[in-house]
Amino acid sequence: MPLSLILNDRAVPRSKVGDISPLPPAVAVVYPVEGRPFEVETVRTFGQRVFGGSRPCYVVDLSDHRRQAAVTRTPLTCRDGGHRFRATIDVGFRVHDPALVVSRNVRDALAVVYGYLTDRIRLTAAQFAITQALAAQLRINQELDREIPLPEGVTIYYCKIQMEPDEAAARHIQELAEAERRASLGVHAHERRIGEVRSDEQVKDIVEDGRRRRQADERKVLDGRRLDVEELIREHLVRHPEETGQALEMLARVRDAEVARHELRDERHADMVKYLIERGVVREVDLPGLRAGVLGADGPGTGVSGVLERPDAGRQPGLPPGGPAVADAHGGAPAAAQGAGPVRWGGGGPAPASAPATGLVPVYVVLDTSPAAAGCAVDLGNALRSLQTLLANSPDVASAVRLSVITYADGADVVLPLTEVSWRTGVPGLTTSPGCRYRPVLRRLKDLIPLETERLKEQVPRVLRPVVFFLSVGQPEDDAEWPAAHAELMAHTYFPNIVACAIGADRARVAQRIASRPALAVAAVDGADPAQSAVQFSVLLQRTLLHLGRSAIAGQMELVLECPQGLAPVAADE
Repeated sequence: MPLSLILNDRAVPRSKVGDISPLPPAVAVVYPVEGRPFEVETVRTFGQRVFGGSRPCYVVDLSDHRRQAAVTRTPLTCRDGGHRFRATIDVGFRVHDPALVVSRNVRDALAVVYGYLTDRIRLTAAQFAITQALAAQLRINQELDREIPLPEGVTIYYCKIQMEPDEAAARHIQELAEAERRASLGVHAHERRIGEVRSDEQVKDIVEDGRRRRQADERKVLDGRRLDVEELIREHLVRHPEETGQALEMLARVRDAEVARHELRDERHADMVKYLIERGVVREVDLPGLRAGVLGADGPGTGVSGVLERPDAGRQPGLPPGGPAVADAHGGAPAAAQGAGPVRWGGGGPAPASAPATGLVPVYVVLDTSPAAAGCAVDLGNALRSLQTLLANSPDVASAVRLSVITYADGADVVLPLTEVSWRTGVPGLTTSPGCRYRPVLRRLKDLIPLETERLKEQVPRVLRPVVFFLSVGQPEDDAEWPAAHAELMAHTYFPNIVACAIGADRARVAQRIASRPALAVAAVDGADPAQSAVQFSVLLQRTLLHLGRSAIAGQMELVLECPQGLAPVAADE
């Protein structure tokens, strides 16, 4: 509760001072004088109310006050900055200059006194370790063992501080003492164990010497004999005839592994020949010669039929080798047959597939993994695998694109650093997490894009403006915070083109706010299932990335949005 030393809220006539009840034994009557210092009259009441005059005045309490309080709001951090003291203050104070009290309008003396003392205690506490509470108490009491006039007209005439660690720090100190006790006991236990271990080691040395002698004798017997897997299994059966079943199973696994190794070699040979055909290095009429000269005439599982068949290297059925069609997230029909008209900007058309890349574009795929996206997590994972298939089947486009995948929920995680995609690229798995905030992923983009763009500029002569594909499913929990992070990202020199695709609630508004310009905002149509919308996002992503990569080959920036059925540009709807 506040303690006011000014007993009347406003100036009252001198004759009305006696009506102020109750009056302390000693008061000061302060007369405000315009243009001059206050006039002060000291009065001892002793129960008598003899006052006169009509001059307006303030009545100030001159009596002594004693209070006790615990410091709870101001953290008294110790020297290490990780632990805190707890302090109890016993303080006495009085007014030494009533004119100052009135001029500074001191309505709460406790705030003035406690504010000064807590500052002094906090500065002293920061000089001591948490285990030195008594030393800190002694130091602060020595410093405060005097009358301390404050600039507000109040004098602290008595002050005693009691310092002790707070509950967390007390537990820490107790744990330290317990650790020291255990360490002391551990020394004796350690010495005892050393003796036991030395004895055990001597016994082990004797056993090991005997084992080595027996192994040396066995090696002498096996010298000069052929040792392969089958021979080793036979030797094992000689020593352990009861394990015949396990030995036969092991032998079958060895032979299966040899067959698989041959099949893998055939698949790699087929991939190599197919690559040579696609690049125009050889023709199909040259395949008999390739079979004899490269694959080998006697290799099992090889031949012309094996070359012409598509290798089972993760490619999805129905996708033409290296062709321009884009498969959907489930490996279905080419996406080119499902789309609407394109939305284009930038100059020039896509470069031919055989042209060497003269430009490079960084692409960031940002995926929502909040609980709202749990129903489409599998489809988003399939979308990443389809995107890998597209780029691996189009090495010219892949050479002009660097891809990164970032997921976000309560935070942001880079699950695939910026890389050139190939069949060897590991596709990250997606798992949902609690929360849904946009600010962390926007700040991560602001940190990554300038750094990685500068690194790419050191490697290639021309780096195009980065492109971000931002998929939103859940509603952001930081709706009041993320727009500032978005503005900072778009204000940077390397600000990206952001293609926003929203498939959750309030999707049109969310897509418009995230997209770098209205034409890049896309949303799911009304009534669309989120899982199916995720599939359509995969189609949109593949189509756009294919156009983008081919324009980057020519060193140009052509961002083309071809919305499949189920997605629509927000700007057109609005």
